[in-house]
Amino acid sequence: MPWTQSVGILLALVGVAMAAFPGWFGPLTGSPEPADLFATIERRIRGGMLLGVGLFFVARTELRPWLDTLASGVFYFMLGALLARVLGLVLDGNDGRQWMLVGVESVFMTLAAAWLWRSSSGG
Repeated sequence: MPWTQSVGILLALVGVAMAAFPGWFGPLTGSPEPADLFATIERRIRGGMLLGVGLFFVARTELRPWLDTLASGVFYFMLGALLARVLGLVLDGNDGRQWMLVGVESVFMTLAAAWLWRSSSGG
């Protein structure tokens, strides 16, 4: 196993813990008790982004081709943020602005996935 995958697994596990329990990582996730629901869900996103970076390191072991690496980075970064956002919506409550961001992240992920599919001779 390349060292990048080992680091990726570690980052992904820490990211999952940060998204699930943002209070444990207070200095990294922000204030202890946010005033509104939007900020409460946003605290989880930092952990999701770290999860996405970890997933990227697990999936990509080499940097070339560069455009595929960039598309993979966008895809996994958005995937981690999306997973944390949906977890926040399930655990903390429903917020319309968060659902709008779910849609935006889904569009970016779809574009990156289409790029990766086309570049791998899938279509």
